[in-house]
Amino acid sequence: MGLLNSRLAHCYFTKTCAGLEGKNETYLRFFGQYMENFPVRRLLLSDRADKVAHDRMVSLVDSMLVLHRQLAVAKSESRETIIQRQIGATDAEIDHLVYELYGLTAEEIAIVEEDKA
Repeated sequence: MGLLNSRLAHCYFTKTCAGLEGKNETYLRFFGQYMENFPVRRLLLSDRADKVAHDRMVSLVDSMLVLHRQLAVAKSESRETIIQRQIGATDAEIDHLVYELYGLTAEEIAIVEEDKA
């Protein structure tokens, strides 16, 4: 989930998938032909660095799921704002981890970050 919801995946899919025009935005169509070529970085859990990255991603995704559940039941605007900031920070951590996993350079990261803005 972390990889598929990352900025890197968003950048890839917006350039690869067919889109449907909505009222205010374009919706991506995730047909198999687009998904099967998505370059998933394989992790070797026997490799210490890969295991640490895997465990960190799982932890971040778990945190994101909890935060979204909390946001759904937030009872005040200030609580919603706090949770939204935590979601943003967690999302940024996931993106950073994905960039590391794929070995992106600073220039490549800037292209991905610019693409989603």
